Amino acid sequence: MRQFLLLFALAVIFAACSTSTKKNSGMQTGETDTITQPVSISVNEFLEKADDLVGKEITIQGTVSHTCKHGGKRMFIFDDNEDNRVKIEASETVTSFDASLEGSDVLVTGLLKELVIDENYLTEWELEVKNEMENPEPESDSVAAEHSSGGLGESADQGEHVSAMESIENYRKQIKESGSDHLSFYSVECTAYEVLAADTIQ
Repeated sequence: MRQFLLLFALAVIFAACSTSTKKNSGMQTGETDTITQPVSISVNEFLEKADDLVGKEITIQGTVSHTCKHGGKRMFIFDDNEDNRVKIEASETVTSFDASLEGSDVLVTGLLKELVIDENYLTEWELEVKNEMENPEPESDSVAAEHSSGGLGESADQGEHVSAMESIENYRKQIKESGSDHLSFYSVECTAYEVLAADTIQ
């Protein structure tokens, strides 16, 4: 009887150890599966693939054509055609872009974001601009306020360098011509970037 109980106890211990090993092994496999690499795309592929990559981490390489002079919160990169540009936005980890980056080749890592501009967006933006023009900051004036265009205007900025009100009207016209009720603009929220040496450019 004692031998039977001893064998039964050993069998229970063995089964418990085996189950624990399987669970631990499964956890390790699960943790490994959650690690994903950023999707690498070119500037020329950006518009074609952006819709499917919203919210995902990407890497993208290009030449800096322009950085925002007011705070350096945005820069634009291109590949072989300067008309095809990708907007790169600052983030909590990369807070600004220096003007000295213009003309440099950079490799950017970040999250692909979509901005939807519809009539509600434009109406709110218009009210924001009018409020800024009527109540400018002490160190500013109504013209500067119009060009700063507030939070909604900064999000919508595509580097055109026109007044906020002109941008709003242009967007309304584009929406009407598109046959849709909105426009989608894609950008990259930069979490890291590096300036590439000439011999590393792909």
